[in-house]
Amino acid sequence: MLELLSSAVLSLLLSLGLMSSTRPEQMQELAVTTTTVATHNTLYGSADFKPLADIIGWQEVTTDAGHSKLGALEYYDHYRPGAGRLDARNSIAISWRKNKYEKTGDGSLLTHGGEAGVTPARFVNWVVLKNKDTGAKLAFINTHYISGAWNGEHPERQERWRTHNDVVREVVADLLSRGLPVVLVGDFNRQLSQDIPGMNHLRTAGVDGVPIDQIYVSRGIGTGPAERLEKYGSDHFAYTATVQY
Repeated sequence: MLELLSSAVLSLLLSLGLMSSTRPEQMQELAVTTTTVATHNTLYGSADFKPLADIIGWQEVTTDAGHSKLGALEYYDHYRPGAGRLDARNSIAISWRKNKYEKTGDGSLLTHGGEAGVTPARFVNWVVLKNKDTGAKLAFINTHYISGAWNGEHPERQERWRTHNDVVREVVADLLSRGLPVVLVGDFNRQLSQDIPGMNHLRTAGVDGVPIDQIYVSRGIGTGPAERLEKYGSDHFAYTATVQY
């Protein structure tokens, strides 16, 4: 009897517009998640590792000192998939605020092998992060392309650069096919935005042209241009942006 009465009262409230017909779990699905993302090339780990954003892609974390500084960054978890600390995969580590996100997926894919005196092996790393408050998931990709391919000094490196770019596009396409919003960051070592299907390059506010450190977001989730920060002891500026999904 009480159940019938409660149901009748609920129906009356709905008909009068005094209560939403959306169930609590539906309201969680509809909640907008806002997060900050960043990228920073750390100059072989010599830079200061700053809490730049909720999710950060690092490049050139290639020394014990660099990994120690990364590990000492408070309130963050990290994705470093290599078995050894100085594994090349770990040079493009990904960090996220552990009070806001939990990792539900990850991956690392070789783009091309290394060559002594030319380049280390290069990779694409990614994580899927679930927001602890809203339940929304975001795929975050970090990478670092071969240097010198487009500065007029080493045109023979362009084939490796293009191979790397093909792998990046494959990873992006796979993550988008899962229905995930995607953020791609990294040191592209080319002052040119790339045509990556389903993604938009974020221009940097107050900066003419395209820096080699870039941020891309899947269509519809960017909230404005990227922002250039300080170098924090590196030879690269750090960059950040805000996304909603």
